[in-house]
Amino acid sequence: MEKSSVDYDKVDAFFGTNVSQILFDHLYVVLDSVSYAQLKQNAFFNDMYGSIDKGLPNFEAIDAKTSSCYIRGHSHYIEILGPNNRYQEPIGKSGIGFSLHNKGEHFHLGVQPKLAQNKTPYLSISETIDLPIENTEITWFKAFYSPNISTNLHTWYAFYNPIFLDSLYHVKHHTYSREAFLKKLYKKECLFKDIESISMHCTKADFYRIAQEMRHLGCDLIKNEGKTLTIASGDITIEIRLSETIKNSHITQIQCKLNTIDSSVIQLGNLTITNYGMKSIWDFNTFNKTIF
Repeated sequence: MEKSSVDYDKVDAFFGTNVSQILFDHLYVVLDSVSYAQLKQNAFFNDMYGSIDKGLPNFEAIDAKTSSCYIRGHSHYIEILGPNNRYQEPIGKSGIGFSLHNKGEHFHLGVQPKLAQNKTPYLSISETIDLPIENTEITWFKAFYSPNISTNLHTWYAFYNPIFLDSLYHVKHHTYSREAFLKKLYKKECLFKDIESISMHCTKADFYRIAQEMRHLGCDLIKNEGKTLTIASGDITIEIRLSETIKNSHITQIQCKLNTIDSSVIQLGNLTITNYGMKSIWDFNTFNKTIF
């Protein structure tokens, strides 16, 4: 096997540089029943860690019946799904979403990602997401992803519609930004600010797919160490480790930035969140051992 399955130097020699701008938007994970129940019941997590809500369109407070919740930061957010979520996603499933922007181009339904190489299967499938705002269906975003039906770790890349923000907040937006979407939800007095990095263990198919998606979008390779790639993916880094023994790819750790210094350890069933200084580590290792 080659060092990383992706020869970045060779790829760069043939690829162009006029690519879509990429930024990290959010991720989701599906927890087991014990971890999710403890997350909803943990007073410190709900009151102090981050601004938490049920999601669109009204961003209501979570309650005992909530099957999915959202932790809002300044630029990023985390979507936590319970085992009986409305999307019927299985426990252990996860996904990472990025936003795209083409320089000088406003959102429209025919928008396409600009990749470093044309005629590629990567980001070749698209889906337009509409949501009802005050009884009117409004397009929120157009997402692109690569063919991989069997993956347990989705990645998608979306162009967002500023008109959606207009309808949601009744204020005119010339462009869509993550900060504008989160402005009324983010609470600076809470600990959680944003995500810095995501680490994952991947099957060979997912390892190669995600690395190629990043390369096609012009992301920089920071490190190539054996079976692990560290890539600058917009405003975060992702660490992709190839495992030839696992059946399901999964997120192993999320590293976050905090607004203030903290040293708390939050145990939510099989998920451990450890704060130290201005950082917060979400450790999924026990969760993954239990699920997989």
